[in-house]
Order: sequence, then structure tokens, then C-alpha cells
Amino acid sequence: MTIDELKIRLGIDPNEINAVRDAKLAADLEDAIDYAKEWCNNDFRKGLPPGVKRGIVKIIKAYGENPAVASQRLGDMSKSFFQGGTLQSAHADLRPWKRVRFT
Repeated sequence: MTIDELKIRLGIDPNEINAVRDAKLAADLEDAIDYAKEWCNNDFRKGLPPGVKRGIVKIIKAYGENPAVASQRLGDMSKSFFQGGTLQSAHADLRPWKRVRFT
């Protein structure tokens, strides 16, 4: 998976150059691929299937979530956030490629 493909999946124009953001995306992509390989116990030697790529994008989105926010209230309006929902959704995308570990 390339940075340009990640940008497209995140809705970022791949032609837009922002060195700081691109460096962060590259680091996040490397971390998310490593997470997916470890979680799935699969090295994906033949490449990353589309479902795994979708899961990797969700893992990157989960990195940016604020896990400390549980609810927010302003006058009559209140808003609650489901903690870990994006990461759980990523796990659902990765589950078909998960291999059992034998010890």
C-alpha cells in the first residue's frame, strides 16, 4: 500500500503536497501495516488484500481518535462517543485473514 493509495482512501488529494502530513501518514501507514500483520498473525507475502487495506485505513483513523472522550454536554444538547468503535470495525475487516497461533 502506497502513501498515494492511503491518501485516496482517506479522501486526501494525492497531488497535494504537505511534507509534514505526508511524513506522519508514512509513519502511521508503517505502524498500521505492522499492527495488521501482528493481529492477523499473517505476513501477507502475496500483498495486502482490499479488506486488509480497508482495515489498515481504519486503524490509522483510530490512531487519531480521542479515547478519553466519553460524552459531551452543552446546555440541552448532549453527545456521546463510542470508544474504540473504529478499531473494532478494523478488526472486523481483518478477521477473515487472521491465522491461529499455535504455542
